[in-house]
Amino acid sequence: MPILLAFFLLFVSCGEVSTEEKDNIGSADIIMDFNIPLTSINSDKPFSAFSKHLLMIYYMDPFCPHCQMGYGTVQQIANEYGPKGLASTAIAVRSESDILEFIEEYEANIPFFQDSEYAFLKKYEIERVPRHYLVFPNGKTVLYQNSENEIKKMVSDIKTFLSK
Repeated sequence: MPILLAFFLLFVSCGEVSTEEKDNIGSADIIMDFNIPLTSINSDKPFSAFSKHLLMIYYMDPFCPHCQMGYGTVQQIANEYGPKGLASTAIAVRSESDILEFIEEYEANIPFFQDSEYAFLKKYEIERVPRHYLVFPNGKTVLYQNSENEIKKMVSDIKTFLSK
């Protein structure tokens, strides 16, 4: 268990995206792997069920203050654009009980998945949380910085796609 904790602390730190990472932000060169082993926490759908949808993913840590503060906006976007065709999920690190506590405290109603094997974290080289992804039905994925302007850009991209 201490090795997992050390791994987690080494690769995921709570906070804003660093300057070095900004070159990757907004890039659509990422293709989402829907076969990553994730544990469903509050839904009967597997992660792969979202593969043909416009999908907003919030990668987070329930104990991260930035993740906690940002979740309300994620939920608002999901509530507003879900009926128009946007699917939304959160992928979280930590234990199932920690994630369930977060879901209850924040009255979360989007599907949550646990990255229990850190497969998502490793594949997408996540160093900081939260992370905002928009995955298009063809698998192309855009990563947005955790900032007000980037979230506005993501919402604009959602509106543009859904208006087609």
